[in-house]
Amino acid sequence: MSPFELLRTHAIPSLQATLEEYRDPSTGARHIHLANDEADLAFLVAFPTVPDNSDGRAHILEHLALSGSERYPVRDPFFSMMRRSTATFMNAMTYADRTVYPFVSTDARDYFNLLDVYLDATFFPKLDYLNFRQEGWRHVLDGGKLGYQGVVFNEMKGAFADPGRALYHGLLANLFQGTTYEAVSGGDPLDIPDLTHAALKEFHASHYHPSQAVFMTAGPVPAREIQQRIAERVLSRLTGSAPLKMPQLAALEAPRQAVIKVPAQAGRDDGFGIQFAWILGESADSSVFQQARLLEAGLLGDASAPLRKAMESAGYGRPSRMNGIDDSARQLAFHLGMEGLEQHQVADAQIRIRGALEQAAQRGVPEAVLRAALRDIRYQQRNTASGQMPNVLMRMLTAVPVAMRGGDVKDSFDSERALGQLEQRIAEPGFFEGLVRGLLESPARLTATVVPDPEYFAKRDAAEAARLAREQAGLSAADRSRIEADNAALLALQGQPTDTSVLPRITPRDVSPQPRPLPQLAPQTGCHAVSIASNGISYARVQYDVTALDEQDWPWLQLYVDLRRDLGVGERSYDQADAWRQQAAPAFGLQLSPALNDGALRLALSFQASGLREEQEGIADVIRAYVGSPRFDEFPRIAFLCTQMAQHRIKNLAQMGDHYANLAAGAPGSPLRYFENATAGIGYLPFVTGLQARAASDEGVAWIARHLARIHALVTACPATVVCAGSGADAQALAERIAPPSANAFTAGPADRGATAVAGVRKDCALHVPGQVNHCHIAWSVPDERHPDAPALAVAAELLTHQFLHTAIREKGGAYGGGAGYVPGAAIFAMKSFRDPRMAGTYADFAAAIEGLAATDFPDEQVEQAIISVIKGLDRPASPFDAVLLSLNLQRRGIAPADRARFRSGVLNCTAEGIKAAVHRWLRLRTPNRAAFVGNTGQDLAGLGVVDLLAVAAADQAAT
Repeated sequence: MSPFELLRTHAIPSLQATLEEYRDPSTGARHIHLANDEADLAFLVAFPTVPDNSDGRAHILEHLALSGSERYPVRDPFFSMMRRSTATFMNAMTYADRTVYPFVSTDARDYFNLLDVYLDATFFPKLDYLNFRQEGWRHVLDGGKLGYQGVVFNEMKGAFADPGRALYHGLLANLFQGTTYEAVSGGDPLDIPDLTHAALKEFHASHYHPSQAVFMTAGPVPAREIQQRIAERVLSRLTGSAPLKMPQLAALEAPRQAVIKVPAQAGRDDGFGIQFAWILGESADSSVFQQARLLEAGLLGDASAPLRKAMESAGYGRPSRMNGIDDSARQLAFHLGMEGLEQHQVADAQIRIRGALEQAAQRGVPEAVLRAALRDIRYQQRNTASGQMPNVLMRMLTAVPVAMRGGDVKDSFDSERALGQLEQRIAEPGFFEGLVRGLLESPARLTATVVPDPEYFAKRDAAEAARLAREQAGLSAADRSRIEADNAALLALQGQPTDTSVLPRITPRDVSPQPRPLPQLAPQTGCHAVSIASNGISYARVQYDVTALDEQDWPWLQLYVDLRRDLGVGERSYDQADAWRQQAAPAFGLQLSPALNDGALRLALSFQASGLREEQEGIADVIRAYVGSPRFDEFPRIAFLCTQMAQHRIKNLAQMGDHYANLAAGAPGSPLRYFENATAGIGYLPFVTGLQARAASDEGVAWIARHLARIHALVTACPATVVCAGSGADAQALAERIAPPSANAFTAGPADRGATAVAGVRKDCALHVPGQVNHCHIAWSVPDERHPDAPALAVAAELLTHQFLHTAIREKGGAYGGGAGYVPGAAIFAMKSFRDPRMAGTYADFAAAIEGLAATDFPDEQVEQAIISVIKGLDRPASPFDAVLLSLNLQRRGIAPADRARFRSGVLNCTAEGIKAAVHRWLRLRTPNRAAFVGNTGQDLAGLGVVDLLAVAAADQAAT
């Protein structure tokens, strides 16, 4: 019998699901279940975690909870289950006021296996002292010098490299003074060493109890079956109830001023900013939240919106990326601001924003803008597309804070009631103007001046060094012995083989030998109209094969994709076009897609739009306009967009270091990575910053515009394919409305071709801007999935990750993450580390892992676990339209259904001997390329040559 009592049910037609809400009367534990027929079986358990300091206790507890429990006394059951399960998503996340443990699987047996592990991990973790020292922080003695080490410690050092994160935390800390949001929930590396093991255990005891827990599930499994397992594993042992821990409410009774310092590059004077932030009400209140969404849409939603237009037309700076609503705290925040300012421009920007708000309070915005915003909410409600995580889990994660903060969780899954109320409100005279007036008159307002600090990292390094110096000066012989003993014990623990036999697992015999089916598209056709279960959404895509364009045009292709959505069409200026497009279709964009077919690079450029099925004409109109009627005569707009792109890339060099190193490592050996390096990596940096220099003159902007027009003419002269999808006959009806224009539909004026060149790839390089961590990458050129060795390479990547690299790089090395991967689409095999305190040691670990694989006699179970890790990646469900696009991409790459079947069969039948042979042929006998991002060039660089990213960005590659 389940102890949970059913409180209510609610049918949600737009999701084809029923929401069920339950409560255990004895503890107060809540269970929210979304009953549907989807393939994904989802689970999460969430706890309020409300720290009052920045020592990272909530974050470190999240790591430690998954490091061994009573029923599963394995050192790392979370990572062990990643290779013993077919779960398509497993993780844990610490937010500012809550910690969430979610997973998703498509197999019922696997689902209940994981349920047991997650329940035991969260409610009955071992919280071992040595694991605390590994995951949280510990002292180390290197050559007698005292230092800090720890996974979370190093993870947060990497997080602090992000200027946006520094600004965001500064805003929350000032706006919500005296609440949990003033603390750094992930932990400040300067404060993390204050946390004791005893304090961490007390925090778990006070926060991780059924009385505090919210369970959420989704899928076709009956709620009672899940509740029975929760009752057996948890409620039978943990009894009693306690008031739900809630974040404090901030009391901002008068406007407040603040100065917030953020990391900045030396030698630049455009790092200042101005930020306004308001508290609007409790974020769990659906009426407050939905009205805030209308406020955001009206003020910022498109280029004609009053606040966005005022900021973009200032002639200096750009809108802050912080702008809009923020529901991360118990009280909803609303942000408006500008960044990229010189110091003398800050006061004028503040006046400009205030003036634009005054005008919006007087004039309002067209009702059509607000109705389009409501339509967008309905579109998002129906949309089944997935990103990095399954769609149903994203909905659950959105609902968690509402449930934990006392709101009506039904409104998180079904917005129709709130939308109906708003439809009536927006027709009322003065409704939107009143929302804006509320901002202007609210005392709950923060005005923050953002100040760039080139010494940001140096100051933090100095503060850490001073603390260590004080601690070292006070070290006794007993202290040194304890530190050495702790580290020796941890090293011994890390070196012990892990007995995972107590953990449940899925074996290769438990999974289907057949690949997950995909929509079949007719080969070599100019139009695909596919009927899918789209939940009432129609999708359209016009895709041009631009493979024939010259390599020198690649950066221009990317620039064209980056800019076209923000330029005018036909007789509409950029702001008019943006407003019209937003009202015609809720989603529109351009995409540049590389693919490899037998080693040859193929490129496609797509115009894509989607909307509710009743908006098909609008979808077609938008695509026709952007394909057939471009405008490249808005020179001030082009100059602004180019300048904004360049400034953003310079500002975020440290944050993007891992991305740049990844592409640089693969570029010499993979045509696909070579292209990506030229259009999204360090090859694109000098091109973009060179455009900023040109955009400073009328002649330079005209030159850019001529190139954009030339690229458009080249693109639309290429072969085109139309792809439409929707429910029933919707796809065919939409396809009949859309036809790619003829090659002569647009004629560009004359343009000098210039001498734009792709920045040459660099071998064995250390990309550098100041920071506190490294990201290490290494890549080999290998065959794609049609080669007989491909299955063995895929399984080898999992063996290397789980049997060698995880221990060496994360547990012993202290990096936040590390592993290996076989990427058939790019035809590379790679290893990496992320937020890593080491560099030379990590590259030594990469080499040792390959030699270790060659010398190890792997038990069958380890090989089978690696096989399962590959299979679950192949079996990850795709949304209906994503499945159509995957099928189209496989067709472009020449991967037939028979190839998919052979690869899967090869994976399921992999042997240790075959894995070693493939690794010997493709990795041990070949020379890889290495590329790292390094925050400090004073360390051992393992023979890599330093490349200053600021110098790369300053090299103007756009000169004629």
